[in-house]
Amino acid sequence: MGVKKDNTSINERYQLRHAAGLSWLLDMEQPGVPYVKPVPVNEMGAEIWELHRKGKSVDEIVSWLCASCGISPEQASADVTEFLEMLKAHGISE
Repeated sequence: MGVKKDNTSINERYQLRHAAGLSWLLDMEQPGVPYVKPVPVNEMGAEIWELHRKGKSVDEIVSWLCASCGISPEQASADVTEFLEMLKAHGISE
């Protein structure tokens, strides 16, 4: 699975779906063999994904997370960084 280079490509290739009480990132362009499993994300991960998909900067996402969850900028930054690293590990983002 290749890494896409910009948010437009991410928008086209990966989509967030909700099923069985969870959110999943699905590769909509996978060939089927080998099968690429959907990536499960929690509610906050789904929100971060949507902001990332819309082209928001890391700083904008961190600010949103601080305001919506009442956490420190340091914790929000660590959470966003961890989520973005998870996306990279799955080949979803750079």
